[in-house]
Amino acid sequence: MAELFPDVDDVVKPERKGLARHLDNLVTWWALSGGFVFVALVVMSIVSIVGRKLFSAPIDGDMELLMMGAAVGSAAFLPACEMHDHHIKVDALTTWMSVRARAALDAIAHALLMLAAIAITWRTALYTFECYENTEVSALLLIPLRQPVVLLVPSFALLAAAALYRLMVSAQQTRGVSA
Repeated sequence: MAELFPDVDDVVKPERKGLARHLDNLVTWWALSGGFVFVALVVMSIVSIVGRKLFSAPIDGDMELLMMGAAVGSAAFLPACEMHDHHIKVDALTTWMSVRARAALDAIAHALLMLAAIAITWRTALYTFECYENTEVSALLLIPLRQPVVLLVPSFALLAAAALYRLMVSAQQTRGVSA
């Protein structure tokens, strides 16, 4: 059964020094910027709804802006989730395993996530160039699609870096070295 408050001993919270500390600060600030995007989207939505109901004057293209902003904002949270190992885990089948065995499974999961994040970063960057070459624009506001898409690339690159860090922490724990 899932615990509301997991055992503190099972949670790996390594002390971050050097490059890991800088990466932690970067992904934290990046996630905060994603939060600011969502705050701006909420304000825009409120203004649009009030304008629509009271003055029959909504913000044109509010749904387009909402979709683009939500994609950029939510992608900004992914590196922080990985850096702090706060992704959803289903551990119903691994509770009987030792800490080192679970760390080995975590290392495999972090490695797979890192490879996926690298592939997504690469393909998103290529799509940005394709949007530029084809001059793709949004339907209503005619915003060049490369603008929101290019903002996704750093989020996915930071996700890959955070997954690499978590892979190294899990590998150390698998070997029995304190992280």
